[in-house]
Amino acid sequence: MLDRRTFVLGAAVTAVAATSVGTADAATPLSNGVGVASLGGTPVTLARAAGGWSLISDNGSVRITSGLENAGLVDLADDGTQLVAAGSLAGDPVAALWTSGDGVTWREARRLHGTRTEFTATTGTLALGAVVRHERAPEVRVAVRRTASGWSTVPVRGLADGLLASALATTPDGFVCAAVDSTGTRVHTSADGVVWRELPRVDGVAVRGLASVSGVVRWFGNEIAGSTPLTGVVGGTSGPAAVPADAKALGVTGTRAAWLSGGRLLTTAI
Repeated sequence: MLDRRTFVLGAAVTAVAATSVGTADAATPLSNGVGVASLGGTPVTLARAAGGWSLISDNGSVRITSGLENAGLVDLADDGTQLVAAGSLAGDPVAALWTSGDGVTWREARRLHGTRTEFTATTGTLALGAVVRHERAPEVRVAVRRTASGWSTVPVRGLADGLLASALATTPDGFVCAAVDSTGTRVHTSADGVVWRELPRVDGVAVRGLASVSGVVRWFGNEIAGSTPLTGVVGGTSGPAAVPADAKALGVTGTRAAWLSGGRLLTTAI
């Protein structure tokens, strides 16, 4: 069984990649797979390897990164031209975002002032997080949006302060967000990333991926009680996802949902 914190911050994985690039060892133990994004049309995720972060592709390649040495990452997305990683600076956490054009070389793009904050979900243009207490329990919601002049803090209304965002996606009308509580997932939608309204909740599931498809919001996640991979429609039907039973949901990129299974990144069509 995986607890709510594991679902929000990423599932552990031991990756055995088919091929490796650079100096990464294909059999290096990896952990904390975070989010999914598209790099040149290929789904990728970031995962821990020997104390550092590596870029893992669904074609099996493993590439060691630079610029993330002090990063505690939670989510990964892209804006169509570059990758955006969200999380916090290690130690007494400070919420931060990093960007990369190739997934290997990263630079810090934004950090919040003060300490004990973290970002837990991003779309590439919006990032949500929280001021956290000890043991990373969320206390006050924080958000930043990217504008022509950079990333700017924005107010948030309508999202509960006591929950961490576990998934965030764009829709034709704005954004949709998921946050896991003790019995399932609360889902909200927003036109501007500031004012949010609640949609029907997803009971018994930790949602990790969201996508807007033909006017409905599809979700991807794992059963809280038994970790079974599941998928469904917000306010509609749900059922087992067409992936191995050990698969842990990572998120959605484009028309693909991403999962970690048997130490490998795999994707399924939405």
